[in-house]
Amino acid sequence: MGNPTSDADELALCAGFPRDLTFLVHAAASRMTEDLDRAAVEIGLKDARDWLVLAALDDGRPRTQLELSRVVCVDKTTLISVLDRLEKRELVARTVDPTDRRVRIPQITAAGRRVYAKFEKAREAAETNALDGVDEADRSLLLNLLARIANPQDAALSTT
Repeated sequence: MGNPTSDADELALCAGFPRDLTFLVHAAASRMTEDLDRAAVEIGLKDARDWLVLAALDDGRPRTQLELSRVVCVDKTTLISVLDRLEKRELVARTVDPTDRRVRIPQITAAGRRVYAKFEKAREAAETNALDGVDEADRSLLLNLLARIANPQDAALSTT
């Protein structure tokens, strides 16, 4: 059985990889996920994945469950359980695609929009906390760079 690590040990481990993009992105995402999972539980959601789904649906673009799984970077099986949970709470509703009855199109409900708006404040607070001490220009640069990494197709289009 492994030895438990302290927060100081974990910080020292993170400091050991200052130039490893994969490690740093993973560590940053883990930090944000911990804060967002805690906030999600406080408002009655299971975890941040519930909010990610609500956020993706809030833009109003109809997406199949498969498309939604790609947008929120969650495998189909996990997405189905998230959608089942959100649908049970009446935060989302799934309709049948009129062109293919085997396909479901999830949509956010009015109750889902209220929960999404409430969680949005917690997300903003978590981001502010994570970026404490980072000036506005660097924040903007970080977001632009992460967007280019996350979606290289969009980056290619913007440079042509």
